[in-house]
Amino acid sequence: MRKILSILLLSLILSCSDKSKYDYTIINEDVDRAFNKTSVEIRLKEEVNETDLRNIAQEIKDSREDFDKIWIFYFLPGQEPGNGAWATTHFKPELNVEILGATKEASTEMNSTKVTGEILNSWFDNDAMLPNKKYLVKENGKLYMKSIYSKSKLAGDGGEMKEEVFEKKLKDGTIRYDYENNHGEYYLIEKNGNLGLYDDTGKFKEAEKTE
Repeated sequence: MRKILSILLLSLILSCSDKSKYDYTIINEDVDRAFNKTSVEIRLKEEVNETDLRNIAQEIKDSREDFDKIWIFYFLPGQEPGNGAWATTHFKPELNVEILGATKEASTEMNSTKVTGEILNSWFDNDAMLPNKKYLVKENGKLYMKSIYSKSKLAGDGGEMKEEVFEKKLKDGTIRYDYENNHGEYYLIEKNGNLGLYDDTGKFKEAEKTE
């Protein structure tokens, strides 16, 4: 009986040691045997640093030794594949690590940035590579949509973008905000309170309402 318990305990220890210490989930994998390549999409629980990305990438690679090229794409909660990735770790075959979106520190800085004027509403645009917070602001008798971008590879040091908007109440009770642009773009406050971003072809993004 004691021997059986020892074996069970050893099995439990070994099974626990095989588990990754990183909290991530593989949400999709596209294997291309012809080119000896696989593309893996990973869902992270939160932002991680470059060292952690390297370690996760090595874990993925160690379980796919048959492939010369392993391309790994990372997404934060709420981000869906198809519109860019928050980070990538590609073996080509040497490992290349890139954080394309905002780090945890950059996100904190963005959230703490103060905007001038009377804030009427606010939303978070959870873009994988260009995350930003949008504020509907009344200032000097006019309405503006102010977008605060976090630091990132694409946005550089980030900063504020300011657009004067013009309110229009639609027949269904929703509110539309037009602004000057060359692509027929406008904002629409959805019935759930989120901010829809539209152009001539329809809605292409939705920013979540914040408190």
